[in-house]
Amino acid sequence: MWEEPIYNLNRIIRLQAVFEIITNQTATALDLLADQSTQMRNAVFQHRMVLDYLLAEEGGVCGKLNDSNCCLQIDDNGKVVKQITKGIRKLAHVPVQTWKGWEWDMFSWLPGGLWVKQILFFLLCAIAALIFLPCMIPCLVQLIQHVIKGMQVVAMPADPETATKGQRIMSLQTITKQKRTRRRKSSQ
Repeated sequence: MWEEPIYNLNRIIRLQAVFEIITNQTATALDLLADQSTQMRNAVFQHRMVLDYLLAEEGGVCGKLNDSNCCLQIDDNGKVVKQITKGIRKLAHVPVQTWKGWEWDMFSWLPGGLWVKQILFFLLCAIAALIFLPCMIPCLVQLIQHVIKGMQVVAMPADPETATKGQRIMSLQTITKQKRTRRRKSSQ
């Protein structure tokens, strides 16, 4: 079943948050275990020192157990585990993302520095204009001719009296034309 993209995006964001929480909790648990391991190592060394002191007359713990290879060595891996958990937290952490608007540079696809990009952009615009201008000029000429043919030129006299007489003459001409058309229709 197809879901909307925003739904899928929300699911991804939710999974990312859950993953970050689980990773942080795991890192915290590992830190606690590393601390406990360091404390246990220190306690074991302290107890060994006390036992060696108490059994010093008999050769220490090794003399008491008749063991010639009785070296006590406990590696302290707590610092290494702490560094690993720090790296895990860094990997899992996703910083808060905020919308900063569109950050688009119209020259970013052009090679070279900023001034080279600007020169190339203006050259491309000039070439495009030279290509499309010959196609557009005949269309513009035809459009202007069509508009001029459709226009009616009306000359109005500057004298208001002449204008009213002209209107009377125009209305008389219209009436006579109407009478002529009526006579023709009635004679037919």
